[in-house]
Amino acid sequence: MISDILNTPDSKRLFPIYVRKGRSPRSSHAGYVDRAGVVVVEPKYEFAYPFREGFGAVSANGKWGAINGDGELAIPMISGCALVFTEGLSELRQHGRAGVIDCLGNVVVSPRYKHVSYYDGGLACVAMGDQYGYIDSKGHQIIPPFFDDARAFSEGFAAVKLGSKWGYINPNGTTAITTKFDCAGLMAGPFRNGLARVAENGKWGYIDRLGEFVISPQFEMAYEFSERRAVIRIGKKYGYVDTSGRIVVPAKLLHGNSFSEGLAAVDLGCGQGGLSIADNSKKGFIDQSGTFVISPQFFNTGRFQGGLCLVETEKNIGYINHSGSFIWRSSFVEVGSFDPLHLFPSDVAY
Repeated sequence: MISDILNTPDSKRLFPIYVRKGRSPRSSHAGYVDRAGVVVVEPKYEFAYPFREGFGAVSANGKWGAINGDGELAIPMISGCALVFTEGLSELRQHGRAGVIDCLGNVVVSPRYKHVSYYDGGLACVAMGDQYGYIDSKGHQIIPPFFDDARAFSEGFAAVKLGSKWGYINPNGTTAITTKFDCAGLMAGPFRNGLARVAENGKWGYIDRLGEFVISPQFEMAYEFSERRAVIRIGKKYGYVDTSGRIVVPAKLLHGNSFSEGLAAVDLGCGQGGLSIADNSKKGFIDQSGTFVISPQFFNTGRFQGGLCLVETEKNIGYINHSGSFIWRSSFVEVGSFDPLHLFPSDVAY
């Protein structure tokens, strides 16, 4: 039963690891460890994603499948994109088209779209040609392709674009907030913690569910809220605001990540050209008051999920716990994104 899978206990969560194939840091295999750092899946895949809803996406020979919490390949390598489940469903790509697969491995919507978003509230955004609409979990068209751009639902609203303006719709397709925001070639953000980021006259701020600015447009860039904190950019530096608009971490950072499990990775590096990555980056973890809990010592980090976070130093890649202690590590490798699921909503299954 899908409901049983979605209720997989947290103890079954596994964490992707990356180990060099040979001596080069640019070539690696991916496997998984458990929360104690014990290898459960030997490194044998081309790439591996963090767990979500009881599954981790893995790739081999350019195709993607998914393993379960026992390390078994539960869904074979049949997709051209990573299988990332929300509400028990994931985008599936075959022959250049996108459909939907469930966590039992059943194709529930045959591949016929350009793109399928994650599901939220039983709906997913789909792209057909140059227009966007919404389907339900059975593939039935609920909102016809009508919009020039659109995104997944979040907290009951979905960002949609008509012409050059962004607004928000309800799940029945009616207008919730009129399309009046010009986001300068970027997209309006999803609602998180009751607020959404939008732009006006080239500056970014946050609106409430009535479409009114509660944090005035004043930032060069603004990002989604997570745990009632959001990253903002003033000039070329980053900081954090709370949901009242109060700056809780001054914009003095080279960069900042979203909060997760009470901590956020921030970069104190100098950002100067001509320096190595190690010399240019100095990342650590702060709490919601802006106090360092784990001192700056890394040059690449993910975010905490299930009590662990993937990090890199000049010599090692590994997982640390909330105390900053390594529970698993290996020689440095280049793996690309440390947080491939950052655009997805919180994994409530855990």
